[in-house]
Amino acid sequence: MSFALPTAFLLAAIALPIVGLYILKVRLRRVPVSTNLFWHQIFDEKPPRSIWQNLRHIVSLLMQLALLALLVLALADPYFAWQAKYARNIVLVIDNSASMQATDVSPTRFDAALERAQQLVTGMRDQDQVAVIVSGKSPEVIVGLTGHIPTLRRALESVKVTDAGTHLERAIELGKQLVAPYEKGEVIVLTDGCHQRVDPASLPEEPQKASEDKPEKEEVASNIVWEVFGTEANNVGITQFQTRRSLVDPIGYEILAAVHNASSEPIKARLEITLDDVPVDILPLKLEPGERWRRSLEKTSIEGGPLEARLTKITRNVEDSDEEDAPDDDLNYLTVDDVAYAILPQQKRQAVLLVTPGYFFLEKVFEANPMVDLTVLKEFPETWPTDSVIVLHRNTPVTLPSGDVWVIDPENDTDLWNVQGMLENPIVTKQADDSPLMTHISLDNVLLPKANKLDWKANIIPLAEAVSGDTIYAEIDRPDGKVLVLAVNLESSDLAFRTAFPMMATNALSWFAGPSGELHPSISTDEMTKVELSEEIANLYPKLTLVSPRDNMVDQPVIPGTKTQEGVSTSAASTSVGPLKTIGLWQLKPTVATDDESAESPTPDPIRSFAVNLASERETDLRTPTELLDATTTPSLTSSWWSRPPWFLLVCLACVLTAWEWFAYQRRVIT
Repeated sequence: MSFALPTAFLLAAIALPIVGLYILKVRLRRVPVSTNLFWHQIFDEKPPRSIWQNLRHIVSLLMQLALLALLVLALADPYFAWQAKYARNIVLVIDNSASMQATDVSPTRFDAALERAQQLVTGMRDQDQVAVIVSGKSPEVIVGLTGHIPTLRRALESVKVTDAGTHLERAIELGKQLVAPYEKGEVIVLTDGCHQRVDPASLPEEPQKASEDKPEKEEVASNIVWEVFGTEANNVGITQFQTRRSLVDPIGYEILAAVHNASSEPIKARLEITLDDVPVDILPLKLEPGERWRRSLEKTSIEGGPLEARLTKITRNVEDSDEEDAPDDDLNYLTVDDVAYAILPQQKRQAVLLVTPGYFFLEKVFEANPMVDLTVLKEFPETWPTDSVIVLHRNTPVTLPSGDVWVIDPENDTDLWNVQGMLENPIVTKQADDSPLMTHISLDNVLLPKANKLDWKANIIPLAEAVSGDTIYAEIDRPDGKVLVLAVNLESSDLAFRTAFPMMATNALSWFAGPSGELHPSISTDEMTKVELSEEIANLYPKLTLVSPRDNMVDQPVIPGTKTQEGVSTSAASTSVGPLKTIGLWQLKPTVATDDESAESPTPDPIRSFAVNLASERETDLRTPTELLDATTTPSLTSSWWSRPPWFLLVCLACVLTAWEWFAYQRRVIT
């Protein structure tokens, strides 16, 4: 036998005052009484005694000393060698992924797994140690190996289910490393088995033992025990939902949606899509068992906002039945994948100043664009606007204005080119198809009777070239703005009557506006993303706030950008967001002071919104693999009353001894 706290034996010195109190001679007081008849009787029963006389209450003294001995032994915490030898070291790997929210196991798979973990902790024996790991994209150790049951209970209560996926392999590997130094190591995996299709041959049937031939660190001597909480439950879920602005239509956008029927029965359902709570489309679905439905939809909207897709009215697809049946709960045991979100970027209106002597079709191509605020002039303005795209038709100033400029059919020399005559019937033989300015445009069959021959003074990027090698459509990137030059005479050409010209105008305006707002992809749960911030926001707000769909707030530090010694920015300020473990709409907002003065100021708009979805076929498919169910074992960690630690038994024995002494004193067995 050994003791964890041998210094506790110093408390045995308390026995000395106990014995001293028992042999202490009490001085009798002299008190005058009316008669001593009765006092003689008491005096004969309890005569005065000296220190050298035998103790008359030896039983009571021995019981007090025995009680002290039990308490001192309990404080010394004795343990036996065989207890340490047979102590178990267990790692509980808990799957807290989205599929664990399924209700085919009451109340949910996760709650059942957590209850089982509490039972395993309750059944710990003395010297046993347990650790708790939750699986996720990166496994997290909630508590290391410990035998303190209250700590383990608090750790289990802190584990929450998430809307993310899982990587059990990493968590299991981490658990094996935790128990590697111990002879009796065990990893108990509490999962629903939806993380992968498990090969039963890969499941260990017996505990692995370290090789005795290799003195170096070898395979972890641990036994992996699978305890599965799940059934072959049916489910239907949205596995993909994305949106982006159209590259052709200024007010158009595209939606990509995918639905998976992860069940053994044919189903019918409705996919309802809304934009900022306004209905966009309702798609009826009829899916066979295991069928994957995928569709790309084209819609139009000037406004942006949050898009939401939701599966409703999920019922069995019964032939020859057109009635609206009530939803079948046994077809959809998981609701977290019934809804998905996306962010449709807000389209910004563009101001366009058109300076032209007059051409009807040129004006109409800009008026037809609902995102353009058009101003038409016949003469050059006194001052050029700085917030508009300037379109110059025919007449051009000697020095082009700063900013974004599109020149069509230039007739005058400028600081960027000289006009050297006319090209007769140029035939386009080469165009930059990889340029965004030429998307969906083909000029090889366009009738071009006339085009200006230009001698370029600046470096250009040819977009369309004639067979003679002359450039008739070019891009110029200058320090004070972008420039496009189309050297075609529109009045003599049929370009203005073809669909290529409106596409050319749309591409040009998009190019001038830049790539902002075209795509804000939805993020899968448990992923991270980096957000670049403008210099103004970075200087104004050194700290941002990330708001979850459940209104939980997390502080986001801003990483400053870097600049060269000359002050040229090499990287923009940014902040890293994530991992995002809850589906829904997240918002990145400026952190506003909470003092009285700023409390009256309006709340600033969000800097960026994020749409987070489950988007995982692996989590949507709730059917637990049969091979994993067959390989499942139920570990028995229930401890008997006698497996309690010795200190606990000693304390219990001390309590029994105290109760017996009290009873004996009350019954006058001892005095």
